[in-house]
Parts: sequence; structure tokens; C-alpha cells
Amino acid sequence: MKRKLCLLAVFLLPTLTVAPHAQEPDKPEDVILTTVDKVIARITAEREMLNAQPERVYALINDLILPVFDFNTMSRLVLGKKHWKEASAEQRTIFTAEFKNLLVRTYAKAVLGFSNERVNYLETLTGSKPNVVMVKTEIVSDTSVTPVHYTMHNNGGGWRVVNVAFEGISLVETYRKSFASEIRNNGLETLIQKLVDKNDKLEQSLLADES
Repeated sequence: MKRKLCLLAVFLLPTLTVAPHAQEPDKPEDVILTTVDKVIARITAEREMLNAQPERVYALINDLILPVFDFNTMSRLVLGKKHWKEASAEQRTIFTAEFKNLLVRTYAKAVLGFSNERVNYLETLTGSKPNVVMVKTEIVSDTSVTPVHYTMHNNGGGWRVVNVAFEGISLVETYRKSFASEIRNNGLETLIQKLVDKNDKLEQSLLADES
């Protein structure tokens, strides 16, 4: 990936500026903005514990951030229609779990080290399907403004994120190209094992920072 995609870190920015919007339950933009508020409050309350025991960040992510993402749909999109169809039920289950773990472990340090950027909510766009929208935001720091756009869908269980574009770079497309190349060269089982190994290394790296 050309640059790290701020998939989870955007939920952790401490100042939020939003355009006026009705406080209706479960609007797609409200899902994201409410998540921001909850995460900030949790980090503030647990800062000392997180500094002393960085692995506690996983509980925070599991409790507050992961419910906002539809990892089953994301995994299907990332693996691609052909490879998803060819995968066994067991392979799909393991791949989904390891892909979720990859994102959590990749962005755990970003969660622990958020700074004084802020998120501006811009607008929510509806396309040809009323249950699919794009929530457009931007991350503002002292030196830059970075667009981060969320694709969300609602299949009857509320609005959930299925893709993120950071500076125009799609997370789903980026991983899909990388994974397709690995599957083409070495097979799906090898890809899954590499995800397992990478997740173990990321876990060890976080714990090493504690010592």
C-alpha cells in the first residue's frame, strides 16, 4: 500500500466538527459520529491503563469500532467474487477472521497514538441503490487536509462500513489486488497462512512496545 489507510484511526480523533444534521437514529453519518464520541470518551477514561498495557486497545476496538464494520461483506469484496466462490466454507470463515485481525492489529498503534487532528463531516451521498451510501469526511491537521470517504450499506441490520477510501485509495481494491496476486501465485491456503503469520508478528510488536 502506498500509504497506510486510516481505516480505524479516523474514529479516534479528538475534535469533531460536523455540519448540521437531524438527530435521527441510525443515519449513516450518525453511526460514524457516535462512534467517534464513544471512542474518545473511552480513550480519555483509560489513557493510563492503555499506556501501561497497550494490549487493552484490542478490547476498545472490539467493543466500539468493529461493530461499525461489516467484515463478512468486506472479506467477500476483498477476496473477489471468483476466489470467494471457489473457497470452502471453512476457508471463508478463517479468511474473514484473519482479515479482521489484520486490520485491528495494523491500526492498534494508531489508536494508541492519536493526536490533535480533527474530523470534519462533509456530506452523505446516495447512489443508485438506496441502501448504499458514501459518507464523506476529512481529517484536518495543522499542516494538511486528508479526505476519508466511507462506503456504507444497510441490509436490514443497520448502517455498516464496507469500504474506506483514504486520499482516493480504496482499502478494498488495494487488498483485493494484493491478495489476488498471492492466490494466483501460491494459492488461497498460502495467503491465509501468511495472514496468520503477519497477525502474530503485529501482536508481538505491540506487546514489545510495552516492555
